[in-house]
Amino acid sequence: MPLTDDLRKNMYLLMEGKVFFVVERKYKTQGRQGGLIILKLRNLSNNTIQNITVNAGTKFQEISPETKEMQYLYNDGKSYFFMDTKSFETVEVSGDVVGDYSSFMKEGEKVLVLLFEEKIVSIKRNPTVKLKVVESVDAVKGNTVNAATKTVTLETGYKVNVPLFVKKGDIIVVNTENGTYGGRA
Repeated sequence: MPLTDDLRKNMYLLMEGKVFFVVERKYKTQGRQGGLIILKLRNLSNNTIQNITVNAGTKFQEISPETKEMQYLYNDGKSYFFMDTKSFETVEVSGDVVGDYSSFMKEGEKVLVLLFEEKIVSIKRNPTVKLKVVESVDAVKGNTVNAATKTVTLETGYKVNVPLFVKKGDIIVVNTENGTYGGRA
């Protein structure tokens, strides 16, 4: 169990039976009282961010989740199904674990998952993905009063605002952190 002085960014912690990822760590001094550690943590079970403040010297349990390559098969609305590429075993994962990243996963695509105690705790997100535009309206000349963008539908069903020159069949890069257009592939 490392002390908070040993905590660093990109570390995995086990707190109250849940796995957390350290997004950011700041140290704040309090004069004679000692220091405080301000942690920005991502809860891997529901993909939410939370901030906690603890006294320097507080002990946390560090874990090392296993990374494994799996193939995304399909979803049934509530659960997502992945296949282990080595043993061909199918694993069911709740929608809370996948979160909003489901908008960027294509069926048959290989993804990296994080396992802790043989249970999937998170999907390793790619910062950007390349997706094909399947539905787009034609640009109207002179439609540039506000921002010169239009909404298109991607092959996963996700809708994103893109520049007017993007058309059906184009492959575009989408930023998975904020779901925005990043350019043509």
